Formats: sequence, C-alpha cells, structure tokens
Amino acid sequence: MKPVVALLGRPNVGKSTLFNRIVRSRQALVDDMPGVTRDRHYADAQWNDIPFTLVDTGGFLSTDDDYFASQIKDQLLVAVDQADILVFVLDGRAGLSPYDRELADILRRTEKKVFYLINKIENRRQEDEGQSRQSE
Repeated sequence: MKPVVALLGRPNVGKSTLFNRIVRSRQALVDDMPGVTRDRHYADAQWNDIPFTLVDTGGFLSTDDDYFASQIKDQLLVAVDQADILVFVLDGRAGLSPYDRELADILRRTEKKVFYLINKIENRRQEDEGQSRQSE
C-alpha cells in the first residue's frame, strides 16, 4: 500500500499550489481568496520513483466567522488520522499566526512524522527577515 502524505496549514499558505506541482496537474483549486479548498483532495503522485498518495486539505482556522471553519477542521483531522506523513506548510512572509501555533499543538500530539515547510520565501532578504522573526 502506498504511503499517504497530507499537506496541512492555514488558508493561503500555498498547499494547493504545492499539491498541483507535485502531482503535475491542476487538480486542486488555487485562488487568492481564502477558503476555496474545504475538504480533502487526493491524487496519486511520485517523487524520486517512490509512489504515494498526496492529500490537499482546507486551510486550518479553529475559530472563525467562516461558516465552514469547523467542518474544514474536521476534514483536516481526518487527513491527519489517515496520513502516514504530515507536511505543515507555513507562510514565511507572514510569520506564525495563532492558527499555526494551534495546528502545531495538534500535530505534536501525533506520533507521525511531521515536516515543516516554509513557503513564500522568494529571495535571500525575505529568508533573513523570516529567520529574525522566528527568533523573536
């Protein structure tokens, strides 16, 4: 059975864009408006000749005025349960949010491998700014 890899994070950190790049298609919706992905989206993928199933999830918001926030969180928790490997996608330009911290707490409770991916770093200056912001 192929391993399952889930992409997790808050809205608009680039989960769906990454999903599309890995599966080499435009299966996942990508939009500047947050909340476009609301449930789990699966696709077969391969990296370095290793096949796996990739899961795109909706953006994690634990408490929000969005009607769908609790349902998106439920879908994300199902993906965490089903996955063998978790990839926590973070926005390097925006820094950590309370939602990132809450999701990190959830992921700490699992015994699954978690990889932290910092996205949206476009140049060396942004990388340096992100490092100084993380140390605060």
